[in-house]
Amino acid sequence: MDAAAIAKGPGELWSRIDAYLRTRVRPETYAKFFAPLRAASLESDLLVVAAPDHFHRDFVDDNYRPFFEEFLPGLAGRALRLSFVVDEALRAVPTPAPLLTPVPRPDAHRTGSQAPDPREVRPNSRYTFDTFVVGESNRFAFAATQAVAGNPGKTWNPLFIHGDSGLGKTHLLHAVAHAILEKQGGGRVAIVSSERYTNDFVDAIKKGTLDEFRRKYRECDAFIVDDVQFLAGKEKTAEEFFHTFNELHDHHVQIVLSSDRPPKDLKGLDDRLCSRFEWGMRVQIEPPEFETRAAILKKKAEVERIDLPDDVTDLLATHIRSNVRALEGALMRLAAFASLKAQPITISLARDVLSDVIPPQGYRPPIERIQEVVAAHYGLTVAKLTSSSREQKVALPRQVAMYLCRILAEEKLQAIAEKFNKRDHTTVIAAIDRVKSLMETDPAVHTAVQALVAKLAP
Repeated sequence: MDAAAIAKGPGELWSRIDAYLRTRVRPETYAKFFAPLRAASLESDLLVVAAPDHFHRDFVDDNYRPFFEEFLPGLAGRALRLSFVVDEALRAVPTPAPLLTPVPRPDAHRTGSQAPDPREVRPNSRYTFDTFVVGESNRFAFAATQAVAGNPGKTWNPLFIHGDSGLGKTHLLHAVAHAILEKQGGGRVAIVSSERYTNDFVDAIKKGTLDEFRRKYRECDAFIVDDVQFLAGKEKTAEEFFHTFNELHDHHVQIVLSSDRPPKDLKGLDDRLCSRFEWGMRVQIEPPEFETRAAILKKKAEVERIDLPDDVTDLLATHIRSNVRALEGALMRLAAFASLKAQPITISLARDVLSDVIPPQGYRPPIERIQEVVAAHYGLTVAKLTSSSREQKVALPRQVAMYLCRILAEEKLQAIAEKFNKRDHTTVIAAIDRVKSLMETDPAVHTAVQALVAKLAP
């Protein structure tokens, strides 16, 4: 192919890539992973490919980069480097007009209307209350979001949801947006990430369009902001956010916020803003337990039309505990591989494809890993844990670590002693006996050991 074929720009090259993908992968794989992609730019030897969100970008980059690098030179006529980026505009889909048309608020100072901003972020159509899997870890957060969606601005305002990344906070925020829009039968919801809010504010300052920016975020029926922790350190943006919060709260507009930590732990944000985050209701989402993880996998498989056997569901739910995003990402990665290879999903295939997150059968954590996990749990360094210190705050964690090395790693007593800088293995025997005794009489020790076993399990 003549290299001049790409001289007309990224559009023509992407048309060739798109046509190739349609013929090489199954229709469902194309629709899930490739249809939303676009060529953002083509400069020199670099092709920039845009995805609608961070998950999509990372998934394609992690799992399909070699696939692209294999066929791309033949279509382009020469070697090209690839870069995958996020373009939120690709996530915007046509929505019924009533949901996008701002309605004048009854307040005297809120008059007129503005045309909808085509760059405005819409709620993700996949993130609704119906598609959210409820378990013990998120039941209260789910109930709270349903309550504010059913009675916006009056039940709890603001609603502040916090928890580690990937546990479903974003899903609930978008579900609230959908529910409020359906309930209102019109109006608009301003749903945005703190990063997008910051970028819009900076852009408004540069262009001298602050009035337009304020109309966008203050003339709405609900203000929903994801990851507010990223406002920390951005003094002018946080100041503007503070005034927007006050304006909306004074007029009983529902505010829903999410963060990876509670308000009191938001360092770098003005105390007066953090205190306002506590005005309404604060709820936490915990990592999902096994039953919820399994239910999430089944729900995701149903939505994506993936044939997921029960034994594979149990395997993934057992080993992938950190967050929902990692769980769903592993499922989609497995499904994509099975589709490309035209193979059914099996235990063997899952262990092969997900070997980086699913340890091999018979896995035992090494002593070094146990030392790291135990030290971190008790707020110590490994050096302190393996030192000769006899302080109780060091001695007990050391004994717990020795116990776990024997129980989980099944190491020899002398080998454990040497790793803890002890000459005599009788020290290890004494440590094991003491921990066994404390587990029967001290609930705190029993709980700590159980937590460590869960962290170290394959």
